[in-house]
Amino acid sequence: MKKPELLAPVGKMENAYAAVENGADAIYLGGKLFNARQSADNFFEDEIVEIINYCKLRGIKVYITVNTLVKDSEMNELFEYLKFLEHLRVSAIIIQDLAIVSLIKKYNLNLEYHASTQMSTHSVLDAEFLSSIGVSRAVLARELCIEEINKIRNTVNIEIETFIHGALCYSYSGQCLMSGFIGGRSGNRGKCAQPCRMKYDLYRNDAKVVNNLHILSMKDICTLEILPQLKDIDCFKIEGRMKSPEYVASVVKTYREYIDKIYSEDYMVQKEDVENLQSIFNRGGFCEKYSKSFFMMTPKIPKNIGLKVGKVVNYNFKTKQATIFLSKDLNPGDGIEILGNKNQLGTGISKHFPANSNATIYLSEPTNVGNEVYLSKNHTLLKELKKSYQKPTRKLDINATIEGKIGLPIEYTLKYKNIQVITKGEILQPALNQPISPQKVSAQVQKMGATPFNVAEFTMNWDENSYVDISSLNQLRRSACSELENKILELNEISQQQYSPIKKSNSNVEPTFSAMFQTLEQLEVILEYKQIKKLYFELNFNFDLLSELSSLCAGREIYIVLPYITRSKIWKLLQDKLLQYPSFGLLCRNMGQVLWGIRNNFTCDLDYNLNVMNSENLNFWYDLGINEITISQELSCKECNELKLPYQKIIYGYLPLMTTEQCLLKHYDLCKNTNQKDIYFIRDRKDTDWHIKTDCVSCNMQILSSFPLYIDYKLCKNSASFRMNFTSETSREIQNILDRIFYKNNIETSKEFFKLIE
Repeated sequence: MKKPELLAPVGKMENAYAAVENGADAIYLGGKLFNARQSADNFFEDEIVEIINYCKLRGIKVYITVNTLVKDSEMNELFEYLKFLEHLRVSAIIIQDLAIVSLIKKYNLNLEYHASTQMSTHSVLDAEFLSSIGVSRAVLARELCIEEINKIRNTVNIEIETFIHGALCYSYSGQCLMSGFIGGRSGNRGKCAQPCRMKYDLYRNDAKVVNNLHILSMKDICTLEILPQLKDIDCFKIEGRMKSPEYVASVVKTYREYIDKIYSEDYMVQKEDVENLQSIFNRGGFCEKYSKSFFMMTPKIPKNIGLKVGKVVNYNFKTKQATIFLSKDLNPGDGIEILGNKNQLGTGISKHFPANSNATIYLSEPTNVGNEVYLSKNHTLLKELKKSYQKPTRKLDINATIEGKIGLPIEYTLKYKNIQVITKGEILQPALNQPISPQKVSAQVQKMGATPFNVAEFTMNWDENSYVDISSLNQLRRSACSELENKILELNEISQQQYSPIKKSNSNVEPTFSAMFQTLEQLEVILEYKQIKKLYFELNFNFDLLSELSSLCAGREIYIVLPYITRSKIWKLLQDKLLQYPSFGLLCRNMGQVLWGIRNNFTCDLDYNLNVMNSENLNFWYDLGINEITISQELSCKECNELKLPYQKIIYGYLPLMTTEQCLLKHYDLCKNTNQKDIYFIRDRKDTDWHIKTDCVSCNMQILSSFPLYIDYKLCKNSASFRMNFTSETSREIQNILDRIFYKNNIETSKEFFKLIE
């Protein structure tokens, strides 16, 4: 039975050695460009070559992350980078921007491409869409449960990759705009500032429900216990390109051991293995994704705390000594942290303290009795892990054949997969005195020494009573190994193609306006403005209102706005209802919705959260038959004006900055005590309020922008289509907003605009 591939993260050179030497089947890494982990060390092109060569000679696949959104001004640089990766014969690239698919197909580049988790693949339809455009592997959204993962794997002709260990994002990956909205550091561009690890208060109306905690901070996942339930998945992925080489060594080594016994009937996880993983890195314990428990948050501490090893039983203020009762050994070189109410106290350990005893330790600051003590640095374990990759020992298994016929040159053949080299040596002579024994020949030509090879299978056809000197055999072996190494590292020719930008379309047309609404009261106001030709109804599972729209909105285009996330149970709820309204269009918010809409002959528009940021991506979707595309909200007006094809631009509205399965109302048991008039929001350390919107049918939640986006549509000179998104605005507020847009369009900033419409 085929075991799942073990895929390890590499953010620096040492991590590559740590991953390979501890049993990874493949690694993934990013260059300095187009890489979603810009804070990792990452690699220059010559370093990428070095790592790829190292891995190729050990049978390890290398996937290169090209998984950020790309702007038109970067397209030529992207194309040159893709040609470079094709030249290196990388195993595959990991992508988010479908412009890359467009480039690969248009220029016939020989590159396999995988869909990054940034593409939010969360349904069978999503995976079917990716398969239809040539994606060979989909990295699934981390929110999926085991049943959903296995259903996609068993239904769609595409390889499936899923995360098995490491950090979790609070939002669906690819659906988070919060970091960019706050400080211009876009997660979709690889520069996430991790606002989900900050402290927030949670409010219901004016009452504070949760005070100053990391309520959006997720625990790391550890799936050792449920690994056998995922054994049919093609690839197990470890998160952590910004982690240490010891972290990579520890996690890879542990999962290698358990993957190798994944089909065993007596599969059992050892407590010590989990504790070693916790010692290396954990945020208040591990979770198993969405398989057993909803509780996945770590509100007290968002960073590594290590393994719990005891608690404080006394503190002497005069001597500044804490007495700690230990449940685990402490050894010289270890580091501990004491988790207090407001801070963490850390100190080093200089001598051995046995488990189940009291240890007296000097602390520079006081601590409270009952505070928990964590092993944040396991000195012995770190030494062992470092030792595991300092001396490369992993080799490539090859087949070798030696043929010796008297009177003919000796032939030595080495073979790895479909690569074969045949090297000829001296003519084999009849023995005049002492013949060379076949055993001696066999031993000599299988000595691989410092080469990256190991002879796994050996065959020999050798004439007896023959002779060849040992030095000739050594030279034959060295020549063959060198030739095989060169063959394995052989590169593709560099493509001489040049990128040809998409030609600019004619955009000298009158602007058109559309509006998204959620209630009949909002619609009544919108209908008073003849400038608005297209209407988007945010469905919110309000199916009863659909039947009224045709008569109310006569003479205008009507589009049903679909949910951001449509997992399998939601699609079952939606499909039959939507088919009753074939004259309506669909505003699609994920790939599966597009596939379903086109299959069922709906006119489909694309919303901004599909992250279309450049002309190649626009062209890709238009070629598939999309009617209109809402451009990414992370593009400035100036960057929008560089686009070559028409697009729609949102010029007003509160936008969801995060879409999550971790509903705060459910987490804090507020669902039952909520009525429709309750307003929930979170407040950050700068006293900015972020309102919460819940979807109780899908059981997910969104965090909305702290103030409504407002853009003067006249600044977007290359767009002819503009949209206003109305969520909770009253009729009066909508009238004020539309009056200012159509009749007094001179407001420059969203904050000023917000104050004026209040």
